[in-house]
Amino acid sequence: MKTIIFILALLLNLSCVTAQEVTIKKGTKIEEVKKGTYYKTDRALLNKYLGIWSTKINDKEFKFEILKKKTEVDGVFIDRLAGKYYFNNKSYYNEPSSIKCHAKSNTIEVLEKGTLRFRFFDYDNDKLGVLEFELIEENKASWHLLERGGYRDESFRKGFSVPIEMVLIRKK
Repeated sequence: MKTIIFILALLLNLSCVTAQEVTIKKGTKIEEVKKGTYYKTDRALLNKYLGIWSTKINDKEFKFEILKKKTEVDGVFIDRLAGKYYFNNKSYYNEPSSIKCHAKSNTIEVLEKGTLRFRFFDYDNDKLGVLEFELIEENKASWHLLERGGYRDESFRKGFSVPIEMVLIRKK
């Protein structure tokens, strides 16, 4: 009998611990932020960016993949956009805990405007930069890599190992 009561109490406790999900859409107001809750960004806003964007440059393929990452911040979970890039068959991946290629801000207002700014790290040149990724059309975007770093002085490093300006097409 004690075993049955213990199992029932354990199951009841586990069902109460289940994390809640709240989808954030334009105009959503959150009165109270609850720890453990996953505040999901409206999928329609994220879908404009997610996927593999690519172009060919002098017979070399460049790809930029934008992914959604569920990230914990101060006890709550939010969606963040992160990127991987591939150039000339080299693959560069930023670890989920890294801020090297995450969107600086992906609030609903930013997502609606169609322009994201990413922290960018050039692995070949060991250099930080800022990537401006702007939607031109539904499956077409501009890539503009800026010569400013962020956390450390990068003025002595010139240039990037990837193109600084190009137009990317999203692969289906």
